[in-house]
Amino acid sequence: MKALVFLYGGDLRSQAFEKVFPGGKSAFDLALERVRLFPGWQGTVVLGREGDPRWEGGLAASGDLVLKPRWNRKELLETISRRSQGCDLSYVAWADCPFLDPDLAAALAARHVEYAAEYSYADGWPYGFAPELLAPGVPGILAAIEGDGDNPVGRDSIFAVLQKDINSFDIETEISPVDLRSRRLCLAADSKRNLLLLDRFYAAAGGVPVAAAAAGIIAEQPGILRTLPVFYPVQAARPCPQSSAFCPYPAAARTPAGTQSPAGGAAGGEDFLDPGKFGELLDRIADFSGDAVIDLSLWGELALHPRRMDLIRLVLERPQLALVVETSGVGWSAGDLEEAAALAPAGRPAGISRLSWIVSLDTADPARYREIRGPGFTEAAECARKLLSLFPADAYVQAIRTAGAEDDIEKFYRGWKDLAPQGNGNIIIQKYDDFCGSLPKRQTSDLSPVERQSCWHLMRDLPVLLDGTVPLCREELSALTGEGRILGNVYRDPLETIWSRGERYYAEHCEAARHDLGAAAGKAAYPGLCAGCDEYYTFNF
Repeated sequence: MKALVFLYGGDLRSQAFEKVFPGGKSAFDLALERVRLFPGWQGTVVLGREGDPRWEGGLAASGDLVLKPRWNRKELLETISRRSQGCDLSYVAWADCPFLDPDLAAALAARHVEYAAEYSYADGWPYGFAPELLAPGVPGILAAIEGDGDNPVGRDSIFAVLQKDINSFDIETEISPVDLRSRRLCLAADSKRNLLLLDRFYAAAGGVPVAAAAAGIIAEQPGILRTLPVFYPVQAARPCPQSSAFCPYPAAARTPAGTQSPAGGAAGGEDFLDPGKFGELLDRIADFSGDAVIDLSLWGELALHPRRMDLIRLVLERPQLALVVETSGVGWSAGDLEEAAALAPAGRPAGISRLSWIVSLDTADPARYREIRGPGFTEAAECARKLLSLFPADAYVQAIRTAGAEDDIEKFYRGWKDLAPQGNGNIIIQKYDDFCGSLPKRQTSDLSPVERQSCWHLMRDLPVLLDGTVPLCREELSALTGEGRILGNVYRDPLETIWSRGERYYAEHCEAARHDLGAAAGKAAYPGLCAGCDEYYTFNF
């Protein structure tokens, strides 16, 4: 069997070339080594970007190098088609995956050849262990299906094109005996946190881990998955224009809806986030996490901030950061939204928009809106329509699903589906959160896993209140008045110190889950409010 390996390196981050592994090797170095062990290997073709200085000198000698000023999906497929003539199959992977597994590749290749497959892939393992396999002639067919579009290359590019006519291809899958997809792991050196994850996996395995060992490593050392925070919900304003029946904030903060001054609380008399302090915090976040998603506003309404556009601009000026604005839709002018659209950078690095909007409406019925949220239905709905026109792929209308309101939710869904540019792609139906008993229980059903798992939010989120206080998580409402589990203050403590203080709480979750303490039997094993929380399985970024 003759096979070529195609390693895509057109959009690699700097982490792919950091010499972090023993012997002074990078993720790229290990990827080159690993693919040479694939069955039938006849050579490696590295696809890089022209003008990138990293491909000069030593890297240029790493394999058969193809450089282009920029790559799109069609050019990728045409290059694979052209260069793989005379081969029995092609392996395709990204060049920042240091744990590409020859044993898994061999299992894939054996199945691929035995069943004369046209496309083969592995399912159930973390991303980064397995290549994709293509039969001769298939890349050219896929290039024709892709047409003249200019879609950028992504990690799912081949399957994305194949899906356009999926029933025309013979596909084979090598399935993991333990399904690890729910872990959402990416074993690629594409970010600071994933590079840390690679380093931890390498240390846990005592060398380059193989796919078959991944489930055991995770089961024995689940703490290695908590790397760096990626989601920072930041409170930008104290006041709200409404008092939603689904939101515990006004009561917990002792801040009546629409007021400009607190009736109490730990943050003192400041009602709005200072842009200067926010800019400094953003620099520290970018330095600590590398890349991250900033959410405005954790509590309160960003539209009420007198310098709201400055806060938006500060995030978008930092290319490592993406911004999500969560709003009631009340308080924005058309000029504000048009200015935001002009500020928003084009493109979706790492598949994430640099600026996204979520408008919380909760209903399509004006009377019910007043009952749930108060006045402002017409203004909020108009804001949502304006955002959908300005950000057709990155604006969303949201409703919280509650018991007894199924007909209303269906009306909301159908109404906005007809209005939204991407139909149901612009609609979020959110699970109801009772904030650990702070609100009445209105859940429509129990969505929690059969076996409780460690908390996603303790693993990935770092919330920041108006005065810089960092509660353990958003559910820790007592932190709004200076009580509860507080990890520190971003204006006084290093982010690394604050993040490390949450490690023990996550470890307690891992220990409880490891001993198979289910949602009912294991409540006592989870600390504080966590025992009665059902948000642990929800996921932001």
